[in-house]
Formats: sequence, C-alpha cells, structure tokens
Amino acid sequence: MGSQTHHKPALSNAYPRSKPSPRRAIKSVSIAAAVIFILFFLLTSSPVPATVSKLPVFRPTAHQPPVQPNSTSGEAKWYNDWKWHNPFSSSITQDDTRSVLPPLRTRPPIYAFYDGDSDKNEATKSAEAKLLLIWRRAWWAQGFKPVILGRAEGLKNPLYEVLQGASMEKSLETDFVRWLAWGTMGTGILANWLALPMGAYDDNLLSYLRRGEYPKLTRYEGLGVGLFSGNKAGINAAVAKALKTRKLPTLKSILDAIPPSEFTVDSKPEAIAFYESSSIGDLYKPLVTTLSEDKPAGLRDLARLITSHLHLSFLNTFPAGITVLTPYESSTSLLSFPAKLIAQSLAACPPSPIPASCPPNQPRCIPCLTTPIATANLHSNVSNIFTIGTIPHPYTLTSLLASTQDLTIRYIRRDTDRDRWLSAVTEKTLGKEIGGPSRIVTFKETVASEWGTARGLWMTEDGSPSRRDLEWRMGFALGNSSKSLSSDIPTTMTSPSASKNEIMLAEKSTRLQKELIASSLEIVNKGKGPVIGIRDAVEAWNMADTEAWRFVRAFAAREVMERRKWEDEERSYAGGKEEDDKSEGWWRWIRR
Repeated sequence: MGSQTHHKPALSNAYPRSKPSPRRAIKSVSIAAAVIFILFFLLTSSPVPATVSKLPVFRPTAHQPPVQPNSTSGEAKWYNDWKWHNPFSSSITQDDTRSVLPPLRTRPPIYAFYDGDSDKNEATKSAEAKLLLIWRRAWWAQGFKPVILGRAEGLKNPLYEVLQGASMEKSLETDFVRWLAWGTMGTGILANWLALPMGAYDDNLLSYLRRGEYPKLTRYEGLGVGLFSGNKAGINAAVAKALKTRKLPTLKSILDAIPPSEFTVDSKPEAIAFYESSSIGDLYKPLVTTLSEDKPAGLRDLARLITSHLHLSFLNTFPAGITVLTPYESSTSLLSFPAKLIAQSLAACPPSPIPASCPPNQPRCIPCLTTPIATANLHSNVSNIFTIGTIPHPYTLTSLLASTQDLTIRYIRRDTDRDRWLSAVTEKTLGKEIGGPSRIVTFKETVASEWGTARGLWMTEDGSPSRRDLEWRMGFALGNSSKSLSSDIPTTMTSPSASKNEIMLAEKSTRLQKELIASSLEIVNKGKGPVIGIRDAVEAWNMADTEAWRFVRAFAAREVMERRKWEDEERSYAGGKEEDDKSEGWWRWIRR
C-alpha cells in the first residue's frame, strides 16, 4: 500500500471567518483615522515641558537659544522673549532652569535741568541733591528713565552760540540753557525737578508719556514751566524762534519768548504734583518761613514733605488696603512674615513736617489714618488692593506641609496633590477645575503685566527685596517706622491674648518652620547627593508651581539688575549718588 501524507487542517478551515460587512469596515477605518488624528494633534500642539520633549518620539533635538547679555543674577536665569505666556519656559529655552520673561519695557527719557551754581554752599547743594534723588526715584517707579542735565549738554547745542550774543537776565539765560540741553538730548520729556508723578500707574497722561512718541511740542495747563514733551526738531525750532524775539532783555521766562503757536496745550494733568514757589506759598506756609530763614533746612523739610506726599498718594491709590497672601497659613506662617513686615511699612503713615497736608494736585486727598492690612488664602484680581505674595519652592512647601524633611517619592506621588500653591492662590479667579498649565499663564500675567506690576509685589522665600530696592520699586523712601523691619523674627507668631499653652505650641511651630525653610533653601540652591533626586521628583510632580517660582525669582532679579545698571551709568551726575545699601533683605534672620 502506498504511503499517504497527512496535513494538519488549517485553522482558517476549522474556523472560517465571515467576510466583514461594509459597515464594519467603515467603522474600523474611522477608528484608525481618529487614532492617527489624535497622535498628530499631540505631536503638533503646544510644546511640552523639556523633561518630556527630550524624548525623540516627540520632536528632534533642538539647540538652546543663545544666552542673552545681562540675563543671570545669582541662581536666577532668564530669557527675554514675546513667547513668555507659554506655560513652560523650558519649551522655549531648552533649559529647565531659565525662565522666559517679557521683553524689558522701553523707558522713555525724562529730563530735569540742574545748574550746580558754584556760589551755593555745601549744605544747600546737599539738600538739593536729596530732592533730585527723590525726583529720580519717583519717575523711575512710574516706568521712565530720569536723566539730570546740566550746562554741559546745553553747550553742545549749536544754538548756544546764538544765545551768547543775546542780552537777557541771568534767570532767563538759565532757562534758555535748560531748553538747549533738552534739544541736545532730543525727543523726550522735560520736567522741573520739583514736578513729580503722584497718581495711579495707569493714569491717562502717564500712560501716554510712557509710549515715548511726542509728535508735537506740548505744555500742560496749570504747570507753567513744570512739564513739557516734544521731539528734537520741535524743541530746537521753538528755541530758535525765541532767540529772535526783540524783547528778550525785558522778559522773565522762556514761555514769554516762544510764540504760543509753537505749543499744543493739554488740559491740567491730575497725576503731576508741581511744588513751585506759588504752590508752596499758598498751601504750605510753614515752609515759606523756614526757607527764608534757613534755606538748607527749608529744602530738607520740602524733601520730607514731598516724600510723605508720594507715600500718601500710594495709599490713596489703594483705598481698600494691602493684602498679604497666606495660603496654608497654619503650616507656613513663617513664609509670609517678611511680606507682613513690608505691608506694615507701606501702610504706616509717613512722617511729614506738615501733618495732614495733601499734594498740590490732590487737594482733596484722604489724610493718612489707618490703612487696613489683610491676609488671604486667595488672590483677588481687583484694582483698589495692593497684593504682596511670597511663593515658596515646591520642595519648601512640601516640607512645611509634611512637617518634615524626610520626603520620599512614594509620599510625593501618593499623598500630595499637584501644584498646591498655585491651585490655592488662583482658586477664586479660576475655579477648581482647570489644571496647572492654564493657571500658570494667568499667574504670569498677574506678576509681569503692566497692570499687575503696579498692583502687587511678588517674591520667593529667599528673594525678598532689600529696603533700598523696595523704595525704588515703590517710588518713595520708607519712613522711620520701617527701621525695625530687619529685626529678628519673634519667638512666637501668636496674638498677645494667647494662652501659655498656645504660646508654647506656636514657639515650637516657629522653630520647626525656621529649620525646614533653612534646610530646604540649602537643598534647592546647593543640594548634593540623594536628596537631589527627591527635589527633582517634587519639581516634576509640581511643574506649574516650579515654573511660577522660577518666573517670580527671575522677574524680581531682572528688575533689580536693570535699575542698578542704570544707577551705575548715572552715578557721576547730579542726584546720582546714594548711600550703598548693605542690607540683606527681610530674610537675613532665617540663616542665623
């Protein structure tokens, strides 16, 4: 019998498949198309954080953008770019530690002329230098670049030769030199050094002047020689016509010499206070007596009066008071301690040689009585409250809420919520449903927009401003009541009526918080060894909080660097000298 070959039956024959129906085929194709669309959307949507974008499946490796000049201060690093609204800076910088900040706003120049007459005694010059410093600080805080001019700038103007051949009184000649100096510098604003901004940051005139465009030579009703704006061509044309006036020997002011047709006259501004002699005589009579008997002493009193009015103008801008953000206060009360000290300093009534007086542009101001200071867990987006907030690094916050430095990845992932600080602070304005990436965009606007910077002060737990930096930020010197603000932290954070047991518990909590903050700062800034892995895990779990912390730190550091660089440039000019600030900020006690 011949051999037979046996074949194993195919499964396809044992379990024959039915041919898919057209409807089922269409459904399968639809599902596949949906999956492809979702993958395409994920790959082409807004950039993901650098920790994820490093994976080659998402995008090809990209070089970091070039490091910009003056973009590092201590541990803070930044990159100026219009893409600063992006939730995560690392998607732009390809660097987890460099924050994207809005480009620096251009500060239009505002000029004041000071003639350091050699006949003045040293006491008078010193008092006038103090007034020049007050003028510079006030205009800087309002977004301008104050520059003190002198005769040297006037001599460079080609029209100075024409001035030398004209006959006039010395006061008028000085007035002409002032305008020639302005014409040399070009387009900008010319102000008397006793004309200062006292009003809201978003006042209509101040907002217009910050744009830096002045198509017409403009003077302002009620300010006399206090404030002008214009372009270089218009300035020099007006001076040239004034020098042709035949009545120069009899005139007292350059405004009498310049034809009225050369000016556009704007209405009286609400936000400019001009301490001209007539205003002083009408509103502040005690100063008149002091100035006539002892001019240096009178000028010092005038400086104190102007400083008190600048401070009072700030308090009147925020009638609802000052709010200190204190989320999770029961466990983090120490974090808000420097912010509360700053709030107390800003809320204190400024000392004045004429108490209860008002600025000349605000005759109906509210005298300084008691400015309310409130604490809040949530940020309120309102215009009549000044907000001071301290944002801790997520590692610091996690340690404080856990009351221990012994953190584990298991604890972080299982027992903590993501982005707790940002979620708590923005809950009132954004609700509870949205995630960290959406919250961080709104928070950046609150910190860095023009509207936000005028209504709040933000700092990290290791980046609170020194007294001098705070004064330049606010635009006025702090009164004597702020001298105690750099003192050590009290041993207890309780109220005077607390019981003995409450005081003991508060002292224990304060000591623990101080230890946790100090050790956390060391780990965040200079950590080594295995603890770095825990810190990185906390940052990865709280990406929005980490981004917010780095953003605030970089924004504050850039703000100080910008001013100090400008101060170095202006130091050799009149009003440019100031005592060096050797304070370490409000946190120096934390390292003791």
